[in-house]
Amino acid sequence: MNTNTSTSEIQWKAILSLIFLDLAILISWMAYHEYQPQLLVLFKFDDFSLPLAILQGIILFVTPPIAGLIADRMIKKGGNRLPVVSIGVNFVSMVFMVVAVTVFAEPGGIIRMLFPLMVALWLIAMNIFHSPAISTVELFVPEAKMPIVVALFVILADMVAALEPILLDLIRFFGGPLTFAVGGALVFTSGWLFTRVTKNLVAAQDMNEEGPYATKKTNFFIVFLLGLMVGGATAVFFKVFPQWISEKGFLVSFVPELATRANEVWNTTTKGTFGMHYASIFTSILIAIAAVLSFPMGFLAQRIGTRFLAMTGGVMAALLIVGIYFSSGPLALALCALFPIAFAACTVTFLPIAFQNLEKRHIVFGIGIFF
Repeated sequence: MNTNTSTSEIQWKAILSLIFLDLAILISWMAYHEYQPQLLVLFKFDDFSLPLAILQGIILFVTPPIAGLIADRMIKKGGNRLPVVSIGVNFVSMVFMVVAVTVFAEPGGIIRMLFPLMVALWLIAMNIFHSPAISTVELFVPEAKMPIVVALFVILADMVAALEPILLDLIRFFGGPLTFAVGGALVFTSGWLFTRVTKNLVAAQDMNEEGPYATKKTNFFIVFLLGLMVGGATAVFFKVFPQWISEKGFLVSFVPELATRANEVWNTTTKGTFGMHYASIFTSILIAIAAVLSFPMGFLAQRIGTRFLAMTGGVMAALLIVGIYFSSGPLALALCALFPIAFAACTVTFLPIAFQNLEKRHIVFGIGIFF
């Protein structure tokens, strides 16, 4: 296998194995969030939902950079980052399998008391291996083609988000035990395949002191700011848009047929649910559009420059969010329809720019900060 990623070659086997791993992570997070409230009730910890949410926030914030520091130290000492990925994958798979068996057997006694520890271990493990795994992208892709490859990951994430209602129905259909068992097997298989395919390439590149990219000095502030911006845009798009669309009612007022149907079924008890239902469907369509636009945006970034497209997309996204918040009616709906363009531009360019602002010795830690 060619280990020189500074050429024009993309290591497609490695990229596809990483995409498979990323898909397993996305599905695992979806299953966790769907069943977490039920598991809290089943294990009789439903009174601890707020402390668990705080714990989850802390783990999500501190684990990726810590995992990055560990991986960077291993690289500095002549090793590579893959053991961190393997440890995380094995822990996640183990916890998934334990939860699957425990739920099936109806938990009690010491097994029930260990539930918070299992959740904490699962959250830590998921965040231990994600950043080191994603950081390997810079080993497999030449810098000029990075936005195109990142676009593939964006398409995957956006399509999973757009299909979330259907995927959640499948998860509910299979039930908790089978979902966690399949999730554990999926994470383990994808992690094993990733390490098998990339082992030689990662080891060779991690021993290369210069790394595949000629970077400037590390700028952690820029990396953090990029992650904050794309994370904020994602949160607003995926979580806040349905609420805005439902509360403002501009979708109903703009589509006469929908307004007629709404007048027939809306009342004081169903209005909010009905509005959120159509708002969620409309948002899913917008997310799917953003996914479709991601790949051409990757080519556009290669043509006009990654930084220029990132700045354009970032400014456009900020202006559209402000415009949607303060507008109503057809104007707000039109601004919502434009948002996928700005979102796609941001998501395919921000990660490549983060890589450009990280030296070889800070690469995994920096990507941990980004996420």
